[in-house]
Amino acid sequence: MTSRFHFGPYGIFLLVFVLVSVPLFFLILGSFSTARLPGDFSLSTMGLENYRKIYTDPGTWDLFANTIIYVSGSVIIGITLAVSLAWLVERTNMPGKIWIYAGVPMTLAVPGMLQAMAWVLLLSPRIGFINKSLQGLFGLAEAPINIYSLGGMVFIEGLRLVPTAFLMLVPLMRGMDPALEEAAAVCGARPFSTARKITMRLLAPGLVAVMIYQAMTALEVFEIPGILGLPAGIYVFSTKIYAVIRSATFLPVYGQANALAMVYLFIALFTTYYYTRMISRVERYTIITGKGYRPRLLDLGRWRAAAFSLVVFYLFFAIALPFLVFLYTSFLGFLQAPSAQAFATLTLKNYRFLAQYGEVASALQNTLWMVLITATSTVVLSFFVSLVVVRSKFWGRKLLDQLAFLPHAIPGIVMGIAFFWVFLKIDFLPIYGTIWAMSIGFTVGFLSYGTRSMNAALLQVHKELEEAAYVSGARPWRTLWRVFLPLMMPSFVGVWIWVILHAVRIAGLPLILYEGPQNQVLSILIWNMWDEGYVPAVAAIGTLLMLALLLLTLAVRYIGFRRQLVQLPNL
Repeated sequence: MTSRFHFGPYGIFLLVFVLVSVPLFFLILGSFSTARLPGDFSLSTMGLENYRKIYTDPGTWDLFANTIIYVSGSVIIGITLAVSLAWLVERTNMPGKIWIYAGVPMTLAVPGMLQAMAWVLLLSPRIGFINKSLQGLFGLAEAPINIYSLGGMVFIEGLRLVPTAFLMLVPLMRGMDPALEEAAAVCGARPFSTARKITMRLLAPGLVAVMIYQAMTALEVFEIPGILGLPAGIYVFSTKIYAVIRSATFLPVYGQANALAMVYLFIALFTTYYYTRMISRVERYTIITGKGYRPRLLDLGRWRAAAFSLVVFYLFFAIALPFLVFLYTSFLGFLQAPSAQAFATLTLKNYRFLAQYGEVASALQNTLWMVLITATSTVVLSFFVSLVVVRSKFWGRKLLDQLAFLPHAIPGIVMGIAFFWVFLKIDFLPIYGTIWAMSIGFTVGFLSYGTRSMNAALLQVHKELEEAAYVSGARPWRTLWRVFLPLMMPSFVGVWIWVILHAVRIAGLPLILYEGPQNQVLSILIWNMWDEGYVPAVAAIGTLLMLALLLLTLAVRYIGFRRQLVQLPNL
């Protein structure tokens, strides 16, 4: 956007500033409030009592320990698997690479909440199919595996982190100059010694950045600790905040929840700051030079089949097994382990129940409206923010860019509490508990991803195109419609689908902001029905949802491949 365009950069700056800073302001103020309810907040009720209670509570330090173990363990598992998969795909002659490229990102079609529920059906001490089979096979008095544990949370979250880390690591592996590895081979170094001493050290800076990003992701996740940790009384930061707000046994202590969220927010901001510092120093770790090169592929020899089997094994555990468990359970009249008798009694009554249960139709309609509002508002706001940041000479464009990126550092559960206080205080605008409240919270949360994508897309559109439109007498809105919209349509559609894909999956923020069954979305309905014991019905919803998300994920991959093909002739 040049000076010829007058889209109100001041208005855009003010809008983003209000959307980001006002919730954080209320979050900070609320952490000092000793009032029982947010509506009773006043300056006379402010104090440090909430922080004192939190820091003197021994349970807080257990919370720190659980969170550290959960995050670090998940990152170790996720990064180890992702590095192995990326290395096999990019640096070896393993067969079936095209299927792995397509298959690993497909695991994003299984929401973390549904993945955790599927593993509960397999490894619950009380109803787990695998546990029941092992008890019957070996005559065990107790279930040998308990998924309701910190180890179970780490394992499931580790699997969930793999696809994103894989997509981030593949370009690093692909762009490495193999000269040092070839020199090591000439000197007689064995392939795996070369990988450990050369490849991994060259990857170290980028790998650390990916690890920090994944730690930030694991830190803010609510669904997996909520499904596996809450029933066992194992809390991490996200689930503890939810338990304080949504407790059924005592009155919520909102001020303490805010004070706990402040600690959570500080940790997230610190990791985000360290992550941005890491990626801002990439020029110190350059591994691609101006010389032409082709990375040398390692011949796996007799290990090729074993390597491919490892990938298939991961895909089975990450996507096929959860889907098959849900598909099987969705046809059960009551929970029972797979057997000839169970298969003889399969029924469609759970799907008929979904068609007749009024709350399912209401939740589906609410979800549809919420994701459409969220996706569209995110795309539009992100585009205009990027237009100011990339195209204008507005004095605050860098600050606007930083404000737009700030929500990335705010965990969803914290964002939910922040907007919870805002919507309760602005009672003249009755949107608390509605899908509008959830849509606003999600839009702010997804703004960082949207602006990153739009910034990159706008940089690819040369200014001479809009200048030509101006010389031809086109008005600003017509230039947007005839120049930017067609050229940036893949980015618009990609961000739009990405937002839908994630808004449907996330349960933490909606659980904080919704009120009443009439405002339930699918993630909340699934959570509540699981909590009330409607497991086969949840499996039916989960099966249909995973199929829908699989189609959306395929659409995202298709758009991404098309964009690469369009850009290829310009290289």
